[in-house]
Amino acid sequence: MNRLLPLALVLLAPALPAQLTPLQQQRDTPIARVVREVGPAVVNVYQEVDREVELRGWQRQFFGPMTTRQSSLGSGFLIDPEGYILTNAHVIQLDSQGRGVFVRLPDKSEFPAEVVGVDTDNDVALLKITPPAGVKLPCVRLGTSSDVMVGESILAIGNPLGNENSVSSGIVSAVLREVHAPPEPGRRDSPVFKDTIQVDAAINPGNSGGPLLNVLGEVVGINFMIADEAENIGFAIPIDRVRHSLIQTLMNPRLRSEVVTGLDVKGDPEARAVTLTDVQPDGPAARAGLHDGDRLVSIAGKPVQWEFDYNKALLAKNPGDSIDVVVEREGRTLKASLELGRDDSPMLVIWRRMGLAVVDHPRFKGVRVERVDPAGPAAMLGLQAGDLLDGIGEEEIDSTADLYQLIRGEPAGARVVVHVWRGNGASYGQMRLE
Repeated sequence: MNRLLPLALVLLAPALPAQLTPLQQQRDTPIARVVREVGPAVVNVYQEVDREVELRGWQRQFFGPMTTRQSSLGSGFLIDPEGYILTNAHVIQLDSQGRGVFVRLPDKSEFPAEVVGVDTDNDVALLKITPPAGVKLPCVRLGTSSDVMVGESILAIGNPLGNENSVSSGIVSAVLREVHAPPEPGRRDSPVFKDTIQVDAAINPGNSGGPLLNVLGEVVGINFMIADEAENIGFAIPIDRVRHSLIQTLMNPRLRSEVVTGLDVKGDPEARAVTLTDVQPDGPAARAGLHDGDRLVSIAGKPVQWEFDYNKALLAKNPGDSIDVVVEREGRTLKASLELGRDDSPMLVIWRRMGLAVVDHPRFKGVRVERVDPAGPAAMLGLQAGDLLDGIGEEEIDSTADLYQLIRGEPAGARVVVHVWRGNGASYGQMRLE
């Protein structure tokens, strides 16, 4: 049976031509046009990481543990002109002691990157670079994977084996393909993807995080895996799954800045429009006069084309702030001032302060860890999905309500001792609360 390998790579690294000559215009194709349009938004993601050198016998006794510094290389693509980049989670080594994450654009400019969020369950990460003032970065168009057809032409752009902005083309070989991905470091379980797109375009280590594109230049997936014992069998995470992760997890203002608007939004990938949904009675949005079905035109003075624009505008806001909103209703343009509320629900407080999603354990006292924020305090302590938390300091935990009560009043930066069961073993460690 073929083993599946993530496409991240260890290596080093070349860009795109410009104006077409008359002869080139005669040979121009849809794929060449997509490459010219999208290529400038595909980036090289790399990171200096320290890895232990495996020594055996007398060598280990004599030299002791040794490490070597390597460049971990993958791909990514800009989704927003302010510098937000999507890539694979397995490209980013959060637990390394290296120099951080860097991004190189096709024009050779390099930037340090902030890791905004990581979703290991969906193998997606969001990075942010800060371009010079006045520079508007190129970005891709996200399409939809819901109507991808078996047999349709696709192309991949990325950095295979360190060769920057390499292009390969092929067809969609299958959809809804089930793939068992290799487990992330520190995780016992292996993520299962039941909806991947199988392609025959040549993709190789280093293509991880790069876009899979249709002939209209729309991103329909993120290339993330190959079958290592086969030829031209690669897999991409469908962009609809990625979009959901981006909006609900990586860039969710409720998880990051506690703000509540009292509404949800729904984007339409085809029309590039965002509609207000689930406006809660007596919530901030309803008090501002907003209705279900209103089309969101702008927020905080910036136009809204998809859900990301809405979330981005809220990310820097705090509860109690007012934010200007423009909507369209039945052909009329309406302006409103939305005063943001605060989300103090127990589950979100635990997530923000500890970086944990937990549930009551069905059989034992304590709470079971469902998910760990890779950039949160729990990850720094080494907690994993499946762990059981049964105490904070001298206090026992019977439920998520107990955990919430124990941490809610602690000041930011407070250190608490967490009691953990993993398998049949008990341990404890000190965690710094956000």
